[in-house]
Amino acid sequence: MLSAHLNPKAFAFVLISVADMQESLILWGARFGMEIVVRRQGSDAGLSRLWGLADADIIDQALLVTPGRQQGGIHLICFRQPGPAVRQGAAPTDLVPKSVDIAVHDIRSRFAELESAGFVFRSKIGRFETDGIVVHEVHMNSPESVNIVFLEQEGKPEHVSAKGYGVAPQVIATTPDNLGEKAFFEQILGLDETSYHRFSGPEVERTIGLPPGGALDVRIFGDSAYDYGRLEIVQYEGVRSNDLYPRAVPPARGFLSVTFFVKDVDDIIRRKGAMRTAPRDHGVTESIFGRARMVTLVSPAGLVVLLVEQRET
Repeated sequence: MLSAHLNPKAFAFVLISVADMQESLILWGARFGMEIVVRRQGSDAGLSRLWGLADADIIDQALLVTPGRQQGGIHLICFRQPGPAVRQGAAPTDLVPKSVDIAVHDIRSRFAELESAGFVFRSKIGRFETDGIVVHEVHMNSPESVNIVFLEQEGKPEHVSAKGYGVAPQVIATTPDNLGEKAFFEQILGLDETSYHRFSGPEVERTIGLPPGGALDVRIFGDSAYDYGRLEIVQYEGVRSNDLYPRAVPPARGFLSVTFFVKDVDDIIRRKGAMRTAPRDHGVTESIFGRARMVTLVSPAGLVVLLVEQRET
């Protein structure tokens, strides 16, 4: 069951729309070791109406978390007629909800077992160092074109499942203006900026494919005391990017939005700050999250944030 009180500075679930629920449960559950906390087969009229769909357009859902973590979970949803993948044909620097990070133990063994099972990686394991921190990283495409990033930080093993995988310390979205997105996350959602790095120079230009003088601005937001459920934003400087956020609308497939559980939605929507559109108050709605008031916000870049109100009991 869902906890009655979740950390409002960490997202509870990232919404991933899939074409095949059974295949997805095998990937996220059986292979990565996540556990199902709620399963709802059949329609969800509340969420369907929230998204402007017919009541029967949702046919299956599951909420999963890594054992030992209540947040940073995955909300898998299957529509009666799944749409195209949000990132289909996208360039690496296009503006879009992009990646799900997975912490791992023994990244080389995880890479070998996934590769032997037929999963395709974009490259071999890379090693990155910044401010004395060494991270090993490798990227893999999921069936919905969601970029999965496996990470292992030297000297700081993250919490993982019994399978050696931990989902999701953070998810990644690209933006045209990280400072505008920073203001939204801090002033409206009340998140902490837990990390900031700006990468530039010939090596970065060559690795990322940026033009001379280009740079990479990377910021992570969440709760500085809780290492799951964080939002990472990336701005590619010096490139022209296509805005693909309008694609991230149900029933499209892939990474669509993030869900936060908060104590008072009115307190958040009264806060002054930049949004792409005005907040949408859906009122009290019955859905996979139970009976609760829900409000949709859209960040300046276009990331959709669903707020689910947790009333004191």
